[in-house]
Amino acid sequence: MQKLFWTYIDVICYLVAVGFIVWGFFRLSITAGIFAVGVALIIVGLATEMMAS
Repeated sequence: MQKLFWTYIDVICYLVAVGFIVWGFFRLSITAGIFAVGVALIIVGLATEMMAS
């Protein structure tokens, strides 16, 4: 039970960190923000595939 809890906390912290990184790139410029969203989606997609298998 405790391991599952920490797994969820890790995932939530990771997603929040990615959100702040993307937000920071949007603060720089719209173009950088759009590229950051694309990279973030690729990384999150790969991570969820690895977790599912």
